Amino acid sequence: MSGMTAWLIQRVSAVYLAGFLVYFLVTLMICTPKSYADWHAWITSGVMSLAMTFFFLALFSHAWVGIRDVLLDYVKPFTLRLTLLVILASGLAFMALWVIRILLAGGSV
Repeated sequence: MSGMTAWLIQRVSAVYLAGFLVYFLVTLMICTPKSYADWHAWITSGVMSLAMTFFFLALFSHAWVGIRDVLLDYVKPFTLRLTLLVILASGLAFMALWVIRILLAGGSV
């Protein structure tokens, strides 16, 4: 991944993460779900489900690029750097699969 690509992923994901969090919090303040059924209906609606999917995609991309860059810059021994990158990738992949399972289950987890 080139430096420009990593920079662009970091910036675009940061803008989306910030925008989604503002939308989410403002929506919760304006029309707070009164019950679990209201909350579930809002979270599992098509648009919100898609927006949350993009949120987690942006979150994991942002985390990968940021932590990867720190490891590449500051961890000099190749074996240690490679080990840490594999651990990072494995952890993010595990969390992504967990999020996919939750989103696809639609609240019946």
